[in-house]
Amino acid sequence: MEVSAYLHSHAVFLLILIIVFGFLLGRIRLFNFSLETSGILFVAMAFGHFGFRLPGEFQTLGLILFIYAIGLQAGPSIFNISRKQGFQLNLIVLVLISSGAILTLILAKLLDVNTALAVGLFTGALTSTPGLAAAQEATGSTLTSTGYGLAYSFGVIGVILFIKLMPVIFRSSIKEEDQKITQEEQKQKKPILRKEVVITNQALEGKTLADLHFFQTTGTVISRISQKGKIVIPGPDTELHVGDVVRIIGEEAQIKAVIPFLGKESEQPLPDVSRFESRKFILTNRDIVGKTISELNLRQRFNANITRVRRGGLEFTAEPGLKLQWGDRVRVVGEADQMEQIRQLFGDEMRKIEYGDVFAITMGILIGVLIGLVPFSIGRIFSFSLGLTGGVLFAGLFLSNRGKVGPVIWQVPVPIITFMRDLGLTFFLAVVGTKAGAEVVQVVQTSGPKLILMGALITVLPMVLVSIWARKKYKLYLLDLMGIISGGMTSSPGLAAAASMTESQRPIILYATVYPFAMILMIIWAKIMALF
Repeated sequence: MEVSAYLHSHAVFLLILIIVFGFLLGRIRLFNFSLETSGILFVAMAFGHFGFRLPGEFQTLGLILFIYAIGLQAGPSIFNISRKQGFQLNLIVLVLISSGAILTLILAKLLDVNTALAVGLFTGALTSTPGLAAAQEATGSTLTSTGYGLAYSFGVIGVILFIKLMPVIFRSSIKEEDQKITQEEQKQKKPILRKEVVITNQALEGKTLADLHFFQTTGTVISRISQKGKIVIPGPDTELHVGDVVRIIGEEAQIKAVIPFLGKESEQPLPDVSRFESRKFILTNRDIVGKTISELNLRQRFNANITRVRRGGLEFTAEPGLKLQWGDRVRVVGEADQMEQIRQLFGDEMRKIEYGDVFAITMGILIGVLIGLVPFSIGRIFSFSLGLTGGVLFAGLFLSNRGKVGPVIWQVPVPIITFMRDLGLTFFLAVVGTKAGAEVVQVVQTSGPKLILMGALITVLPMVLVSIWARKKYKLYLLDLMGIISGGMTSSPGLAAAASMTESQRPIILYATVYPFAMILMIIWAKIMALF
């Protein structure tokens, strides 16, 4: 009795208790199935059933942290889907989630299910906690989180079973398809190479790299030139002469194409000169974020050149017009005694990549809250506002995509984004769970089987039909389809099931590609469905 009274009067301790027990429940695995973070929701519902409540302020704080973290995570890539493959992948996700939403609305009408409850079933069937967060705010009803809890379990199991049965359904071997993918990847790999070339083309005599628009024309970079035995770092105004030996850097096909233009491949490599070095630096100086490589003017300032840039796991040649981003890894070739000054220019402080700017995070959230309060109208017919989730989400997407505005760096290190997202999610689930727990027993007793069946149909039908359509239309490999479906259903257990069936990274890569778009789309649909 004293324990119960203490929990009722100490909300912070109750919150911590629910989160700890929720994580413990979520880690229990049965037949390769676990509730993971959603275990907090079920523990909170149990506490709510026995009359415990948590203040709504915890829910608001959790929602803000969670949604803003999603915006930060998705922002750098969400507006860049113009490439053909990215468009196709996100189109599949669009059809998957939209068909699930439409099916939900149809079933809710046919089975006479409350809209708030139906939206919860939709988010649970697609195992989307971002969708639940948006739906909860839009409906303001505890029935939404109740529906989520009813549909979630089969949502997780259904995705896992479908992933496991894909080879049988499509009558294909994962091992054979994996081998085909490996062969294709080997053909498509374009490593960055370097070659020494002797200039024999008389037409190039006295021409500068700027005259030739060298990078724009060839796609390669000249990092060093040997002129009459002297090694120099070239700049836009550097003249080429017959007999010069140049070191060119680029992709294999580009190098093969440029060699005949310059002359012929040199039999002797450029000698290593002790005064020259090639070093990597991390861009952590906020003053040069957003500047192009040419604007840094390294050639004139330090007799050095940037030859390569590594960003997000990809390495590419340094185009003069390329805008540098926070955290870029740049390779610089130049004189050894200038390297310390170049390092200071770039910042090169790893700790800044690992730690976030609290001011930037809180300011971004404030901007999002204010955006959510602004009313929009379409003539006199329709008016609306983005609300808390919409405003904060938009701010996270826009600011992280811009990267920098004035002196403020809006991009946040991945570990901090992950912590913000998980902390916010735990707060949110704990509060909505206690609210839903008060009604869950009554709902299950009156309409339990009908709602569980409805949730199962929302999970299975769109997933199966869209997979068949995408496989036929785009000739997707099973491993690709597994990643797209698990990402589109926002199902990390589904991804784990796919990863256990192959050593290939394809499912993980495709999951990461479509997951941000799926999260955003779930939030949008949850908002739309709440209007019906």
